Amino acid sequence: MKRLFLLLSLSIWIFISCQKQAQLNELNNYKLFVTLENAPFDSLYLYDYTGDRDIYIAGKKTQKFTWEITIPDSIALDYEAISLESFKRNLFNDSYSTVRFITENNGKKVIIANIGVEEKENYIHAIYIGKTIFSNEYFSIKIGNQDSTLLGDNICEDFKLILKNDSSDITIRAQDPFFSWFINLDNENISYDEYLARYIELSKRYPDSRFLMCNLSKTLNRYKSKKDVQAVYNNFSNKHKNTHWAKNIERFLYNKFQNTSLLILDKSRYEDIVQDTSKYNLLIFTASWCRPCLDEIPVLKEINNVLNKKLNMTYISLDEENTVESFQNLMQKKDIQWRALLAFNDIQGIEKKYFINGIPQCILIYPNGNMDMIDVRKKEDNEKLYSLCGK
Repeated sequence: MKRLFLLLSLSIWIFISCQKQAQLNELNNYKLFVTLENAPFDSLYLYDYTGDRDIYIAGKKTQKFTWEITIPDSIALDYEAISLESFKRNLFNDSYSTVRFITENNGKKVIIANIGVEEKENYIHAIYIGKTIFSNEYFSIKIGNQDSTLLGDNICEDFKLILKNDSSDITIRAQDPFFSWFINLDNENISYDEYLARYIELSKRYPDSRFLMCNLSKTLNRYKSKKDVQAVYNNFSNKHKNTHWAKNIERFLYNKFQNTSLLILDKSRYEDIVQDTSKYNLLIFTASWCRPCLDEIPVLKEINNVLNKKLNMTYISLDEENTVESFQNLMQKKDIQWRALLAFNDIQGIEKKYFINGIPQCILIYPNGNMDMIDVRKKEDNEKLYSLCGK
C-alpha cells in the first residue's frame, strides 16, 4: 500500500511538472494572427529561411480566413528572414507560393514579402487582390540535409494590407521594407544623404523596432562611415540591445580588428590574415565567379603598384571548395601579385566576423587595429586610401 501511494504521488508530481512546463513553454511562444480575406487557399505556413534554416510552421485555421501561428521564442528572438506561404516547397512541386502584402506610402506602391513579430501577440489583416506569377524562377529546398535548387513558377498571392496606426512589425515594414539597404524598387534618384536622413527619422519614430535593428545589423557595410551607423543606432531603445543584432552593431562600432587564420592559396598551411600590424592592411573579399570583383582588378593593381611599401593587400576568396581551382587559375591568369587566402572551410563564419554581405568588399585595417569599410572603386574612398598611405 505504501509503495502504491508513492507511485501515485510520483505520477501526480510528474503530471503537474509537465503541465507547468507546458504553460511555461506557451508563455515563451509568440503568436501571429493572420486574417487574409477571400484567400484562395486553405493552408498557411510561416517559412523561416534565416541562414541555413529551412523551417515551416503550420498555421492553425481558427476562422474562415484567419490563421493562428505559434512561433517558438528560439525562432522569434533571432530570425532574419521569414515569410508566409500557402504550401510547403518540395521536390514534387514545380512552383512555390508566397504571400505578399501591398500598400502605399506617400502615394507610392510598397510590396512587403517578408514579415516578422515584435510583441508576444502580432496581427496582420489584408484583403485578397490576385495572383502575380513569375515563371522559370529558381527556388531552394532542402532534400535531407542538402540544399537543392529547382526551376519553377513563383506564385505571389497578393493582398492589400489593412494598416493600423501602431508600432507593429508589419506597420514599420510598410514605411520602408528595404530599411538600411540604400535601395528602392522605383529607380528613384535618391542620394545617400537623403536615405540616411530617412533612416535616422524612422529609427527615431520606432525606437523599439526589432525589424529596424535587425536590418541595420545586416547592412553595416552599406554606410559610408561608422559615424553614420551610430547616428541611426543611437535612436534605438534598450528593448533589443541584448540581441545578437545589437551586439553585432556594437562590435562593428567599437571593437578593433579580430585576426584569424586561413589557408593560403596552395592549401599547404594556415596564415594570419594580418601579418604585419605596422602597416595599413587592405583586405579584399572576392570570388572567382564574381564579375564586379574581376572588373575591380585593374584598380587594385594600380593601388598595389603605388602603395605597396605602406600597404599590405590580401585577397580573401569566398569561393566554395569546388570552385577554389578556378580562383587559383584566376590568380595566375591575371598575374595578381598580392597575397590570397581561402575561406571555403567557414565562409559564413568569415562573412559574419567581418560584416560581409556582398562582394567585392574591402576592409582597411589601420596600424592601431581600427577598421573601415572602403570601396576602392569610388573616387572619395580611393583618394582617402592614397592620402592615408602618404601618396
